[in-house]
Parts: sequence; C-alpha cells; structure tokens
Amino acid sequence: MEKILIVNSFYYPTIIGGAEISTKLLAEDLKENYEVYVLTTGNHKNNIIKEVINGINIIRLPNSNIYSHECKKNRSSIQKLIWHTINTYNPLQKKVIEKVIREVKPNLIHSQNLSGIGTYLWEVGSKFNIPIIHTTRDYSLFSPINNKLLNNVFSKINRNRSENVNGVVGISSFILKKHIEYKFFPYASQGIIHNVINIKRYERKERKQGDPLTIGFFGQLEEIKGVHLLVEAVKLIKKDVVRELIICGAGSLESSLRIESNNDSRIKIKGKVSPEEVSRQMANVDIVVVPSIWDEPFGRIIIESYNQGTPVIGSNVGGIPEIIFEKDYLLHEVNIESIKDKLELEYNKTSEEISNNIRKSYQSSENYKENINSYKDFYNSIKYGDKFVR
Repeated sequence: MEKILIVNSFYYPTIIGGAEISTKLLAEDLKENYEVYVLTTGNHKNNIIKEVINGINIIRLPNSNIYSHECKKNRSSIQKLIWHTINTYNPLQKKVIEKVIREVKPNLIHSQNLSGIGTYLWEVGSKFNIPIIHTTRDYSLFSPINNKLLNNVFSKINRNRSENVNGVVGISSFILKKHIEYKFFPYASQGIIHNVINIKRYERKERKQGDPLTIGFFGQLEEIKGVHLLVEAVKLIKKDVVRELIICGAGSLESSLRIESNNDSRIKIKGKVSPEEVSRQMANVDIVVVPSIWDEPFGRIIIESYNQGTPVIGSNVGGIPEIIFEKDYLLHEVNIESIKDKLELEYNKTSEEISNNIRKSYQSSENYKENINSYKDFYNSIKYGDKFVR
C-alpha cells in the first residue's frame, strides 16, 4: 500500500479551527487506500512524539521556535517577527523533517496549513523527488503578519519555494485565485475541492409561517466575523419577529457581547461548545447568519448548517458566494441594516418557502461528500500525469 504524508500545523486532539477538522476527516477517509502519516507540531521541546490515533500514524515535531503557535497568548510585534523569521528559516527543524521523510518514504506529500512548519518542507520533498500537493486554506503564505513590508519579504521566500509544488488545491475558487494573483505555484496543476465534512444529522423542527425566528451564529467572536453587527441588527427587530439569537463561540468580543445580552434577553451567549453541540444547535435554529467582514476562504459553517437542513444568510465576500445555495441569501452590504432586512424577509417566508429552503439546504450539503474521491483523483493525476517531471 502506498504511503501518504499529510502535513498540517495541528492535528487531533488539537483543534484550532476548520483546517484541523478537515485534515482529520481527510486522513481517516484516505486510510482505506493509503498508509497515512500525519506530520504536525506539538508543545513539547525535545524529541519527536509518535502515536497512532484511529489508524493514522501521527508524528509530532518538537517546538523549536520561541513559543508554541498553539498558544493564543498576546505577543508583541517583535516576538511575532522573530517567530515568523524562525518559521521561515529553521535549519534545525528542516533537518528533523528530512529525517522523518527518509524514514517514512512517502509516495506523496500533501501539505496544508504550514504555520509552525516552514515551507522549506517543499524543498525537502523535492530533494527526495516526492510529488507534492498543497491545499490553500488561509492567506498566511503571503500575509502572515500585520506589516506590508515584511509580508513582501516572507511572501517572496514562500513564492520561490512554491515552485517545488506539483499540484495546488483551493478550498474555494476565490482563495486559489488569490494565490495565483500573488504568483504562487507557477508549475502546479490546479484544482478546487471544497472542505471535507462528515457530521451527524440531528432531527429538526420546522418553523411554521408567522412563528418568530431563532437565529444562530457559530464561530469566533471577533470583529472580522461581524457578530457584533448581527447582535445590533437583532436588537432593532421586534420580539414577535425574532425569538432568540444563539451565539456559540469564543473570542475577544465575548465580554462585550455578554454585556449586550444583559440588555436583551433574546441574546444567548453559550461560549465555546463541543462540535456535537454546535451541530445540535444548528439543527435547532431556523436560520444561521455568517456576517463576515473579511474575505472568508470558504465558510465551513455554511456547509455544516446545510447538513442540518438549516438555511444560511452570508456575506458576499471571499469564498462565501460560491457555496450559498440561493444568491438572495447573500448580504450585498455587510452592515446592520442589511442584516436586519434579510432577517425580516426570512420571517415573512410562507410555509412552502420554508420547507423548500430546508430541502435545498440538505441537498446542498450532499455535493460535498465526493471531495475525498476528488482528492484521490487529484493525487493520481499528479503522481501519474505528464506534469510530474523532476
């Protein structure tokens, strides 16, 4: 059986965001066809840690930087600069990665998020003549810190190293185009494969025409996610239109949002909850709102909501428009008034429209069950296609 080495910043049980969930699902689905190894980072300082979880061979690299990237503690600009410089040039870690690849002897390397593991990984893979695929999930290759000048330096280094990548996958057309605009992956075959999901469905109760809405927000409580705009919009809507706003997540806005909830009993802040509880809550709400201000690379919450039969109102930014099933569910302007208008339109839907939108939500989630096979096909096209020539 061929071996595949999947490389990501974090791996289960460390779950920071959607990338870790997708990576775990991908790895566990691939084990039917591959001997799967995952190379990731850890908090420990010395030696490699090896373990097997659900049939996946996990290799955790020791932290050889000034702090663990997993830690969310606020860092100074100087500390961040030093961290990213070491992440870009870390001969000690590069040597360890070479040793791992020599031992595993993978037939394919599939990299994903690489914060904590430098892009010199691609140089190592090329040195051993191993085909390399990279999935673009965020913007860290060309915008890792909040400094345009330094980002240009890091971007140039990563861009040059990306010449070693044979295939690149975007989790949306939007994020793939962004990387191509920055001249990344000049020699790579391109593909678009949406995020992997495999979530238990829960029974939902269909809202009747005229019943007040129960609204859901799921994600980081940060300004770029637009949750504060959603809260303000709900406060402007009558109680016979909106019954509740359920907010699941944590972040820097949590304290201020809790203060807001004291002024409006309809706002329920549940904090960070388990993935299972998120799914239950998604099935219990009538509509999910994704009011992001920044360019979301994909919008995993949308597909997870559809999996529960729950329609989604989302911002017209980033990769979100690619996966919203009805374009009139898009917020053309991300502001309080537009969110309010969309919610009031949802409240006024007829029973037939409510049922149709629930059905369409279920159907939209079905489209993403084939992405594991899409990855397998893409792997084979890179391994055996004409473009993989060293």
